[in-house]
Amino acid sequence: MMKFLTLVTICVVMMSGSLVDAKPSFRQLVLGKADDSCVGRCGIAGTDLTKPCQCNPSCQQYNDCCADFLPTCNTCEGRCTAGYDSKWPCQCTPECSSYNNCCPDKPDLCGGTGGGAVTDAELRALSQQLHIDDVNAVQGIVLNMQSTTTSGSTTDKAPLPLFSSVPADAFSGPTISALLALFDNYDENVKVTEDVTPEEIAEDNAFLDAILATSVMQQAHQFLVSKGLADADIAVFKEYLRQIWLGQYNRGGGIEGSSGLEHVFLGEKNGNSISGYHGWIKFYQDELAGRMNYLGYMAKIDLGVSSVIEMPMNWDGIYKSISSISVSGSPEIELAVATVCFLARPNSKCPLQGADGTAYAYQTYTLDYNGNTYVGSAYPTY
Repeated sequence: MMKFLTLVTICVVMMSGSLVDAKPSFRQLVLGKADDSCVGRCGIAGTDLTKPCQCNPSCQQYNDCCADFLPTCNTCEGRCTAGYDSKWPCQCTPECSSYNNCCPDKPDLCGGTGGGAVTDAELRALSQQLHIDDVNAVQGIVLNMQSTTTSGSTTDKAPLPLFSSVPADAFSGPTISALLALFDNYDENVKVTEDVTPEEIAEDNAFLDAILATSVMQQAHQFLVSKGLADADIAVFKEYLRQIWLGQYNRGGGIEGSSGLEHVFLGEKNGNSISGYHGWIKFYQDELAGRMNYLGYMAKIDLGVSSVIEMPMNWDGIYKSISSISVSGSPEIELAVATVCFLARPNSKCPLQGADGTAYAYQTYTLDYNGNTYVGSAYPTY
């Protein structure tokens, strides 16, 4: 009779699937610890009674997962086209980046969001080649980094300007000169509606034509086309760039006083706060004019010719606790990598490499307005 009751107990527990609370499963106690691993077993449907622990999506619910379930099965292998499943410890859906629950290997196995399967490796390879081919980058700039500082510190740790020496012909290149022509088209106050004139539209066209004539932007375009993220027609792509970078939108208050290009390359003011401001050319100009006080730096990443600097800033007496600029790069390299990241890794960090292979990243943010999606922000980081 005792043997019969024991066998019945065993069957009942095994059929129930688990014991409650955070205790070893019955199968683990009966069958021992042999094969207590999920290697090669992740996602196998059903319960394998020949194993002491499980690696199926329900094991967390029934508390019978193998000890290495999370580190081994935190993967998108075989799941790139699967929908959201709350039973898994991480997700592989296009939306997972918005919820911060993507599997670590999703970018390499499944690509990013936005419709194209773009891997981290491809982004690094492309960006490195773009930096190598950036013939309009400014050579010979000398920076005076001085002391390090911290975010939130308003103490001036750098009594001298950041730019110690800039070549006399630094801004004579075709794309930099075209960008400079746009600077006086914008009011830095986001609460002032921009007045777009025919002359300014002509300058916008000249700028877009100049960057699209470069190998850097052409390579970026071809890459996006190959991933189904851009139209192959260069004229259509030009209009898309015009929309996301030059199109006017509202950042609050019902006023169309902002655009991606103004925000990123020039910087904006909203009352007593600085918004954007990630362009090194504008930084240099404002420093020369006494409008920008360089306070020191938090991080510096050398990428070959160019450098990414993260720092606080004081612009016209307005303090921003942290910002970043990429010094020496051409307008097309910044626009190219930012556009690729905007489409391949929207609202997230996009892994890149400099000409020398040094790793860095670009963070982009989208902004939806009147049915269109614009560049809300884009900046280099690490």
